[in-house]
Amino acid sequence: MKAVHNPLRAWRFSRRERVRLVVGLVGLVAFGANVEQRTALRRAPMTDLGVYACAAGAVCSGENFYTTAEWHGWHYNCLPTLAILFTPLAQPVPIAPAILAAGVARTASNTPWGYEIASHPHFFGLHEENARFFCIVAVWYVIGVLLICMSAHALACALEKRRLRDPPPTAPRERRRWWCLRILPLIVCAGSLGTELARGQVDVVMLAAMAFGLYLAAAGLELKAGFWLSLPGTVKLFPVLLIIYPVWRRRWRMIAGVLAGLVLALAILPAVALGPARTSELYRTWIQVMAKPAFGQGSDTSRAHELMGMAGTDNQSLLAFIHNWRYHNQPREKRPPQAPPVERYTADAIGALMLLGVTLAMGARRLDSPRHLLIIAGSLIGVALAINPVSHHYYFLLLLPLVAGLLDRGLEDPGCHTSDLKTLLVVAVFMLIDIVARLRTVGPWSRDCGLPLLSLIGIIAAGAMVLREREQFRSPAVSKGQKSAVGTVLPLNP
Repeated sequence: MKAVHNPLRAWRFSRRERVRLVVGLVGLVAFGANVEQRTALRRAPMTDLGVYACAAGAVCSGENFYTTAEWHGWHYNCLPTLAILFTPLAQPVPIAPAILAAGVARTASNTPWGYEIASHPHFFGLHEENARFFCIVAVWYVIGVLLICMSAHALACALEKRRLRDPPPTAPRERRRWWCLRILPLIVCAGSLGTELARGQVDVVMLAAMAFGLYLAAAGLELKAGFWLSLPGTVKLFPVLLIIYPVWRRRWRMIAGVLAGLVLALAILPAVALGPARTSELYRTWIQVMAKPAFGQGSDTSRAHELMGMAGTDNQSLLAFIHNWRYHNQPREKRPPQAPPVERYTADAIGALMLLGVTLAMGARRLDSPRHLLIIAGSLIGVALAINPVSHHYYFLLLLPLVAGLLDRGLEDPGCHTSDLKTLLVVAVFMLIDIVARLRTVGPWSRDCGLPLLSLIGIIAAGAMVLREREQFRSPAVSKGQKSAVGTVLPLNP
């Protein structure tokens, strides 16, 4: 009798691998406990997650989530799609504390949870008032960790031309490479990933959609790939720059998938969930408070301090870099909060040159190897981060595809050619700056100088150099009925 193959049994790890996995899991649990302590268990939660949870609460209560705010007065700034999808983790919109008479201090008896009080006792503990938010933080942390792991695995599978469910190889050398392609990119981006999880941000959603879209593109499933690659642009606007890839490569099925995803997420879903009239009102508000101020237009200043102001956040965009260096001899709080037109024009010109450089490095060929596919997509996202008027340093986790592609290139040859060592050196510098930017001692100085942005430009340049090498890759003949956006078609059925 023929033995029945059980694919789960092939996913076996050695004792050393199991020990390392357990240690990593314990570390993640400890980090998650710290996240809970500094967010849901504090008197005033220190997290961005409240913005998205309260926006979802506004969706449920019928309020305008662009005008409501959470406990710190922070506003929701993403497109409506995310707030709708976040409704299972909705937190009721906080009720502002009562106005007190002059001379009366805020105490625990006259101020609800979520707001600062005069005595400032940071630890609050777990009570009925914050029990729901405690669960929201825990669930979102677990989702974030899973999305990060799935993203790394999907990108590695794309590079290896494997299915997602394929077990790791058994040969020692191939197995070490299997682990390297999944662990090393996460280590390189550990600073951004850790900040993302600690702050309760949502960029991991965009990362996972990108990773799965690139995996499908490497498999030749262009329509599905386009659909997934469109999703990051429905959370925040700047990832829409990814559309340049299928347009430049003339991948019409992928373009169709992108358009279908944008229409579904930006028009159909909000219209069904909120109604056409409310959806139209929300988009008008978003244009007024976000789109126009981002491009120096309009008069709305509601996001100036928390997001748009040049001195309000650790912005790592080209615009903020130029602005900060122009006024580097002044204390940050005394610098002009708005960038003048000349700085915007300069940033736009530099961004256009960067985009031109990436497109020239892409070349005119229609086929890309999986490695080139990841490097191109990551480079386009890197350019989008640079030219976006607001670019926080933890956004750099979206460079994971570029990092994975460069590591695949650098670790390809055991002999380590000079170009391989240079590639690995650029990646190492990027990782070092990404970590240094988060240190309390030198972190503020490095961010104010724009070192993260310079490391971003450096790793994009490294990706462009790899693309310009035009490495020849041999691929099996593709039948007339099969077309692929990459050099190899994988027989997948995700």
